[in-house]
Amino acid sequence: MIAKAATISHGGNAVRYSVNKDKSEIVKVNFLPDDISAEAMYQRMALKQKEFASTINKGRPLKRNVIRMEISPTKEESAGWTLDDWVRLANEYIQVFDSIDLSKKAKRASAKSTNVKNSQYVVVLHHDAKSGILHLHIDVNRVDMNGTVNDDHLIAERAMSAAYIINERRGWEQPKDIYEKRRLEIADTCIDVLRSLPEFSWAGYAAGLKEQGYGIHIQEDDNGNVHGYSVLSGNSVYKSSILGKGRHLMPSKIKATWAWLHGEQKTLANPNAEQEKRTAIPSSDKVQASHSAPVVKHYDISTDEYHHYHVAIPEEADEIIRKECSVPEDNPFATIEDVQKTALLLFAEYIDGATSMAVSSGGGGSDMSGWGKDKGEDERDWARRCAHMANSLCKRRKGLHR
Repeated sequence: MIAKAATISHGGNAVRYSVNKDKSEIVKVNFLPDDISAEAMYQRMALKQKEFASTINKGRPLKRNVIRMEISPTKEESAGWTLDDWVRLANEYIQVFDSIDLSKKAKRASAKSTNVKNSQYVVVLHHDAKSGILHLHIDVNRVDMNGTVNDDHLIAERAMSAAYIINERRGWEQPKDIYEKRRLEIADTCIDVLRSLPEFSWAGYAAGLKEQGYGIHIQEDDNGNVHGYSVLSGNSVYKSSILGKGRHLMPSKIKATWAWLHGEQKTLANPNAEQEKRTAIPSSDKVQASHSAPVVKHYDISTDEYHHYHVAIPEEADEIIRKECSVPEDNPFATIEDVQKTALLLFAEYIDGATSMAVSSGGGGSDMSGWGKDKGEDERDWARRCAHMANSLCKRRKGLHR
């Protein structure tokens, strides 16, 4: 099971999306009637916030006023479940979520716990449109019934920690294992699609992946040449650079991989050791290499409930981002995690995602036209530039109120 959480400013839209989505089922409501519209549910949350407006957030408007959660067991973990089973999972998750103490790490007493159990919320069951996999959406009022604001510092980490604890209890797979399993499955599918193509074309490759239930996002330069692509599975994004173990599915190598699969090329050259005589075999789970593979770290980053990004980054570059990022002195709302996530998104060239992350943390953003990785730029230098740009993006914008 994996779990995500974030605080958002568009709570009304989030509740409408959860409740009104096609084939959605209300699992549970807390301190709310279960026979009212999504709009009425959010209005009741807003009234509760207004009731305590003079005391919460030092009298300023609470900009991010709803906690948005998503809980996704695997298809195998939720097989045969009834609505009661989903109720039990929601109750267990909320209990664990509230109990996690992050006060030392966040350096805030308010992060010792949250009080979701005593807050207005609605739990809704959704079917993934493509895979049919079931998952829960939970929309929670930031202000509990006593007028206290649920702390949102390190809230994504709180969600992941809660998922880890429940997975341990229930003997379920941990998120990193689920991710690795899906990564290998997607890589296998990519190879199968290439095998099925009588000749390589991006249109044929994309169509083959779509037939297998995956989406694909292809990035082209001004001349129409493909310089990157990502495979989409549910709410997760897998860049071509992290599929398989030899990067043999990247745009620069994929035609050679197709040729090898069709017997038109006896070997695939190792780009990092041109004189190496050993053959690099394009397989999702076994690639012979003349050197040990560098350690790659993986992050799943959400900028809101609709946009989720996967970032794969070499450990050395990741360490540079950790060291070079800093919280702008003029922005009391940004955290170091916000700045680092912005830098990670920049590194993976998710420019829109990075801008959204910076703005959501109180940053002013910047004109990003023409900004990007230089051809042949060393990944360490690229990571350093991304960190410095993230520091700039997260500087406070004028007139901000939280």
